[in-house]
Amino acid sequence: MRLRFGNLPGALFTQASIHPIMFNLKSKVTAVLAALMCAGSALAQDSGPLIELLIRKGVLNDQEAEELRAELVKDFAANTAAGKLNLSSTLSEFRIAGDLRVRYESRGGELTNGDDQKRDRFRYRVRTALTGKVLQNWGWGVRLESGGGSRSTNVTLADDGGPYAKTNDGLYIGQIYATWAPTPEWTFTAGRMANPLVTTAMVWDGDINPEGLAEQFRTRRGNNEFFVTLAQFVYGTSGNQDPFAAITSANIAGTEDLFLTAWQGGYKRYLYGPTNFFQIAPVLYYYAGADQRANIAAFNGAMSATNAAPVNNLSVLEIPFEYNWVAANGVPLRAFADFAINLDADARARKFGRTDLDGEDKAFHLGLQYGKASLPGEWDARVIYQSVGSFALDANLVDSDLFDSRTNMEGFIVGANYALGAATQLSLTYANAERKNNSVIASGSGDIGANNALADYWLLQVDLNVKF
Repeated sequence: MRLRFGNLPGALFTQASIHPIMFNLKSKVTAVLAALMCAGSALAQDSGPLIELLIRKGVLNDQEAEELRAELVKDFAANTAAGKLNLSSTLSEFRIAGDLRVRYESRGGELTNGDDQKRDRFRYRVRTALTGKVLQNWGWGVRLESGGGSRSTNVTLADDGGPYAKTNDGLYIGQIYATWAPTPEWTFTAGRMANPLVTTAMVWDGDINPEGLAEQFRTRRGNNEFFVTLAQFVYGTSGNQDPFAAITSANIAGTEDLFLTAWQGGYKRYLYGPTNFFQIAPVLYYYAGADQRANIAAFNGAMSATNAAPVNNLSVLEIPFEYNWVAANGVPLRAFADFAINLDADARARKFGRTDLDGEDKAFHLGLQYGKASLPGEWDARVIYQSVGSFALDANLVDSDLFDSRTNMEGFIVGANYALGAATQLSLTYANAERKNNSVIASGSGDIGANNALADYWLLQVDLNVKF
């Protein structure tokens, strides 16, 4: 069996891992593999920075690097004294990965009545994931997280009774899922999983682990890679149901389960090596069981000035795009964008009571990143501009930090990372936004102001990240 130790990803532009496609390693990989193995098992444990450097220089692509890591760890396990770790014979691979973050955060804003609000917090987050592969191409994963919120796993320091009490400190099951990969191209997942869709923080908060089913297909032909992801997420359940009962004022809520389905197709083209490519991945979202009188209580009815949670009349088309290349001085660059439109925004605006705002159906997100903070001493910086219309997106899913969980906001985000070590980073994020349309609320359940009270917003975060 294989023992694998790795890192959890984290970025504004995210893509869940998909079962690897097996390629024949080139002779250059064979030579590198031989050299590392000859160096002994100690180097196998500490080969991460060297492999990352080989990726940066174009010697290895991501797939080759992943296979190389697996072979090194396999060699390390084979040469390690037996008996220290006793695992089931059905396991063919076992991996432990995680991250820890300590954060200082300050967020504030101006309310519509002219008052200012500000909130300063010291926070921490810890996530530990156990994943494995078993016989007949099955796999599994469990991830423990320090916070119980859907869009935050943070714990605020001294936010419980008494000095240094532990009332609010606990562990929650953030992910629990099973996978089946009958072929290298296909992967089926069931449970609470990492988001399998290619998306951005404009549409999905990166902390959300959707629950349900996902089917993924990925294939590569030369420099062309194609992928398809289908997802059926359980958005909310209504408890006991009577499918034959008429909907009345007494049972308006709680008569139908609510599902979010997604269909995504993507294309990735490698141009001049593994670090030079572009990717586009349109996805269409549909809410099944979203009749505004029948779905579960938290989301029924129509979106209003006092309730941002309803998901009535949302049929969103999202088109994320990114282009990666290396500058003449060897520094990696990444341009990324996301565009979304709610195809049913006119009905959502009408039920909100503002038929004149049916044009508030679009959202876009444009960004550029310079550098990549991978090895000690390296750094990167990014700048993003984002604008979200009042009726363009589901306010229950958008990022909870950048614009305070709101729609009808526009502004910019700047950030930077500095690699203190191969697995340690110092990060800085600043965001500043204001209402896109002052005649309507900035809808969402944020930390600053009530649902209809926020006019302007700013955010500062300083993070120390350690991955293991």
